[in-house]
Amino acid sequence: MEKSNQMLPARSPLPTAEAGFTLIELMVTLAIAAVLAMLAAPSIRDFIVRSQMTNLGNEFNASILKARNEAVNRNTCVTVCMSSSAANASPACTTSGDDWQAGWIVFLNPSCDTGLNKPSEDINMLLARPAGDSIYLLQTQNNRKKITFNSRGAPGLGSAGEFDLIYESVGNAMTIKYGFNICLDSLGRTRTIPHDKTCSNYQ
Repeated sequence: MEKSNQMLPARSPLPTAEAGFTLIELMVTLAIAAVLAMLAAPSIRDFIVRSQMTNLGNEFNASILKARNEAVNRNTCVTVCMSSSAANASPACTTSGDDWQAGWIVFLNPSCDTGLNKPSEDINMLLARPAGDSIYLLQTQNNRKKITFNSRGAPGLGSAGEFDLIYESVGNAMTIKYGFNICLDSLGRTRTIPHDKTCSNYQ
């Protein structure tokens, strides 16, 4: 019996399932992601607030240290003051307000004139820190809007200057949790203390 040379028809491949998510799977995934985001949000907010407050405190301390060091190194007076116009072309000291977060400047003061509110020459400007986010406050508690260091690095303060770092308000939970105060002593040195303490009675 002769074998047939006729080709048998090819079998069609079995149907395969298409890859992807079903609507129910997608909804469950989105729900889980939303729950995780809600749980993580407070931690992220805490991290941001703590970082911003720490950075602000570090910037202020660094500016005070720079003013003191420049006064000693250059054998002249250096003034650091609160400034509401630190972002302008010609910033100057301000006589109003109590929040140093509005901005501050550091400049050479060769005449050691405590009434000088801006550098006599542009070249004497050492630092101009513009205003930051208004929800972070660096409030002076001794009405210190200006500090002039002499050539020995002393600020000539009769008592310790205190600057309180606050988030929105004094009683805010974030202030209680992450706030701190900065003390400036008569030798021009700074230190940080807990937010609920004062420089005059904290050892």
